[in-house]
Amino acid sequence: MIVLSYALARRSGKDYETLLRERLLVPLGMNETYVAQRPSHVRLAQGHLPNAMPAAPWDFHPDMAGVGGVRATLPDMLRYLEGQLGTRESAITPALARTQEQVANVDGHRMGMNWNLSTRNGHTRISHEGGTGGYSSFAGFDRAAKRGVVLLSDTALTSNGGLGSLGFHLLDPSSPAGVPRVVATADAKLIDALVGKYRLQGGLGIELRHNGNGLTIQADGQPEFQMGYDSAGDFYPLKFDALLRPKRKADGTYTFTWFQGGGVLEAERLGPPVAVASQWTPTEAQLADYVGSYPLTPNLALRVFSAGAKLFVQGTNQRSLELASVERDVFVAESVGAEIDFERGDSDKVVSLTLKQRGQVLQGERH
Repeated sequence: MIVLSYALARRSGKDYETLLRERLLVPLGMNETYVAQRPSHVRLAQGHLPNAMPAAPWDFHPDMAGVGGVRATLPDMLRYLEGQLGTRESAITPALARTQEQVANVDGHRMGMNWNLSTRNGHTRISHEGGTGGYSSFAGFDRAAKRGVVLLSDTALTSNGGLGSLGFHLLDPSSPAGVPRVVATADAKLIDALVGKYRLQGGLGIELRHNGNGLTIQADGQPEFQMGYDSAGDFYPLKFDALLRPKRKADGTYTFTWFQGGGVLEAERLGPPVAVASQWTPTEAQLADYVGSYPLTPNLALRVFSAGAKLFVQGTNQRSLELASVERDVFVAESVGAEIDFERGDSDKVVSLTLKQRGQVLQGERH
């Protein structure tokens, strides 16, 4: 999109901000949206990192503002969605409608012209989520319901999930809103299992170390930073915006995924992993303890079933996956980065489970 905005400016013979104003902003009455020439009555909000430290906005050459360089107020964004919904008639209404048409489908991920397309309860949801230095945003709408949602945040939330779940909940209350992340304490065994040297995709070396009851991180040629931990099961540096998501493997050892600046990098451990206890190998009778249905949300339940000496899980309208046992009551589906922990009641019977996957922690009672 940066290249596209540059190409459009070159092709038109005008700078991108002028082109944007003529072709989009003026027809929709968006008088508070700009790239470099801020209207005198518009105030730029102070941006922040997730730890509440101030952050500077990203600045681009105006002709390269196609990603992260256009700034708008909430009223202007509502005018934009009215244009997309067709409730604010203008000369560009047909062009806006064309941007919503599907142009690609990659592994079930449907895209319009920079719009994500998804279907829920028979309704097509059209959305785009983004973030820049210190800020996050979400815009989504349902043309059939004539409903649109805009969320603007003065905090960079890209690494830890963004505003999507809340935005979709406002579009359709049957979508779960998600829960806030709060500071938590990491299990000492988890920290022990993560400590070591790694290499990220692209070659950067990373070392994780003990620091009292916590964890520190140091990249090649950089200072060492203290890590915090949150209720979603992720570690995060206290001094900059990034996220370390532990990922348990089928053999019980850990690696992690690193999120920073919109990038997602897998880590490969260098050298032998921390020794883990011998894997627990359940019998067919023991696997029967876990069989059942576990509703997690109004629209998602996990069906756990066994076949021979193997345990499987299947989410609503999803394919079944084999689970690997890493210890008693703990199973992993490594291919989708999921860990399932079963909980037992007073009579030692399994009563619920907790699904940990992609920064989400969902719990469901056994039915």
